[in-house]
Parts: sequence; structure tokens; C-alpha cells
Amino acid sequence: YTAVFPSIAYPVTKDMRVMQEEQFGPLCPIAVWSDIAEVEEYVMTSIYGQQAAVFTSGSDMDMVGSLLDLLAHSVGRVNLNCQCQRSPDTFPFTGRKSSALGTLSVTEALIVMSMESLVATKSKNASLVEALAQSKKCKFLRSPDV
Repeated sequence: YTAVFPSIAYPVTKDMRVMQEEQFGPLCPIAVWSDIAEVEEYVMTSIYGQQAAVFTSGSDMDMVGSLLDLLAHSVGRVNLNCQCQRSPDTFPFTGRKSSALGTLSVTEALIVMSMESLVATKSKNASLVEALAQSKKCKFLRSPDV
């Protein structure tokens, strides 16, 4: 469900401000390229690299393969014949260059916001710890099968 539909900017060129800044609003700049070398130059010189969307009929597999190889090393996520999507709800949130550097998934977010603790004991108490975990009398200690 989308509450706000994006504005479409078409056609845009690499010299336009909208292609020089990272988009965070409901704006979709669309560029048309006549040569894959133009795409390669733009991607390689851009300081951003969060997501890219490629729309193709798939008729030129060499071109599509080359483009995916280029983008996979330059942006955090490549969307093929689908729009850029919000993360980390769907997939891990990734980025390259100056865009969301690193990876964040729901699991990683929970770990970052959690406080880690441990129970330390000597090996002679292993059976006690195992019995506590199996008995479910201690919420902190849980058996791996739970």
C-alpha cells in the first residue's frame, strides 16, 4: 500500500541535479541510456549506491548480464523488472559508497537493540545448566530446540 504516489521526472540526464543527489522522497527520475558504456561511467563516478532498478524485455542477455554484473558491485540492491523496495521488511537493507554503508536486516536490527548476557559456570555444572534449560524453569536459559 502506497499513501503517496511518486512524481515521475522523465527524461533526465546525468547532468541534472535530480541525478546528482540521492532520492529519499516520492520522486522517480528516469534516464534512458543508448550505450552501456554511458551507464558504466555514471555508476562508477556516482558517490551513491543504494539501489538500482533495471527494466528490460530480456532480449539481449549479454547486455542484461553485463549490466547486472556492473550494478551488483556498485549498489547494494539491484531490482530486475521491479521497482525499488523498502527494506529491511523484504530483504536486508544494503548500500555501497555513500549510501547506507553496510547491511541491516530485521534480525541484525534486533541484535543491535538487544542487550547480550551470558551465564558462566564451570564444566562440572553443565548438567545443572542443561537441566534448567530443559525444565523451562528459567526463561533466560532455554534449550536450543525451544
